[in-house]
Amino acid sequence: MPPHHEPPLENPKKFPVWAMGLANAPTGFVYGFISTAMGIMLASRGVSVAKIGAISALAFSPTFWAWLFAPILDVRFTKRFYALILAVLAAVLLAGAVVSMGDLSRFAILLTASSVAATLYSNAVAGWAPDVLADEEFDTMSGWFNVANLGAAGVFSIIAVTLMHRLPATTAAAFLALLVLAPALLLLWFPAPRQPEGTLAANFSAMRRDLFRVLRGSRIWLGLAIFLSPIAFALTNIFSSLGDEFHVPERWVTNLNGLGVAGVCSIGCLLAIPACRRWPRRNVFVLAAVGAAIFAAFLALTPHTLGCYAVGVLGYNFFQGFNYTAFVALALEITGPGNALSGTMMAMLTASMNVPIAALIWLDSRVHDRWGLQSMLWFDCLSAVVTAVVLLGFVIPRMERWVARREGHTA
Repeated sequence: MPPHHEPPLENPKKFPVWAMGLANAPTGFVYGFISTAMGIMLASRGVSVAKIGAISALAFSPTFWAWLFAPILDVRFTKRFYALILAVLAAVLLAGAVVSMGDLSRFAILLTASSVAATLYSNAVAGWAPDVLADEEFDTMSGWFNVANLGAAGVFSIIAVTLMHRLPATTAAAFLALLVLAPALLLLWFPAPRQPEGTLAANFSAMRRDLFRVLRGSRIWLGLAIFLSPIAFALTNIFSSLGDEFHVPERWVTNLNGLGVAGVCSIGCLLAIPACRRWPRRNVFVLAAVGAAIFAAFLALTPHTLGCYAVGVLGYNFFQGFNYTAFVALALEITGPGNALSGTMMAMLTASMNVPIAALIWLDSRVHDRWGLQSMLWFDCLSAVVTAVVLLGFVIPRMERWVARREGHTA
């Protein structure tokens, strides 16, 4: 039995689709701090790549387990209410992490808690979108959603590094918290999300029933088979701590992983919009990882210079933008309009994609620590290429035939 869907909301209030995508910026800001600013600041304090990788993997881990708390997004209060509360929590907890960098254990705990709030914030915004957007708007929403995620991450990282170098920790933390909160004000502009009906207990009961119905469907399993595969962009969370090995000064590491990554990721996100309209979104998702693998191989084969580092980092992140836009568009397609479980479904699908990312961050950093930089780059490259061959040549064709048989039998 298919998941319960309700007709899309009819709301006369008009708003640009790109604005709803950009409302995801608080999440991008927190992730940018984890992926880039943290690595630069901890490396400058003499923390090893392996330890930075372990903290990064821990801080990113909520992206695959925070969905366990996501059902609350679909009960009692609106997604707007939850999103605003979560934005405040993400900002406050990030500020707490900034002032705790001298204590790595406390820093890791506070940063992970901020990541939990940021992840659920993103789930609330993404789960809101199917209620107010048409299917043909999903690709545009996805592109700008990931500009706010990846592009904003790069901008925030360079701001964070600059502030933490030049200001006292408490002052820098306050400014960064305000920056995280500011984009959440866009939420006040959008059409109101659905108001969940019934009691809390009744809604949780209904969600459990809908969840089992969703999992008995076929298309969600096609999505999970793709998203759970080890096609990940783990190096984006490690590049910022590799400056010394590539003989790159910190200011160049900061600029390249900040504004440089923000620019190329945003371009990749937006160019993926027409690509997702022309080709199957799942194919764009997979092939983008192959593009990134080419740049990982480039870094493994070329001299360790500023120029090569710049080409590798920017090329790798360009294809990350492609990959993330294809993911969100495909996840929105699977969730569908008017889905009463949209927040939870988006959280589950996002979690499935982030499992291999967190795993490969940990594995890449361990390979680096044991066998060195070259081995890590080749490991990251080959994991993406081999997975792409298996998915495109075996898994996706067979899953598509299985879905067609299931849907034909249901019809």
